[in-house]
Amino acid sequence: MHLKKSKENMFIFGIFSLLIANLLGRFGGQFAFTNFLEGMFTGFSLVMMLCFLIRFGKERRMIDKQSQK
Repeated sequence: MHLKKSKENMFIFGIFSLLIANLLGRFGGQFAFTNFLEGMFTGFSLVMMLCFLIRFGKERRMIDKQSQK
């Protein structure tokens, strides 16, 4: 299966990983492995959200530049 590199997919993966991190924090208990997974999913969520914002901003600026011409 080939995944498209669209900004919507990055946003969906970010939200989904944040949901998993919150559920692990709430119901996972205080074990080393669940704490590790919670931190990993939180970090992945932050990376995906920042990539989404950067990509969305670049596309928005390109559209604005093209409309000014």
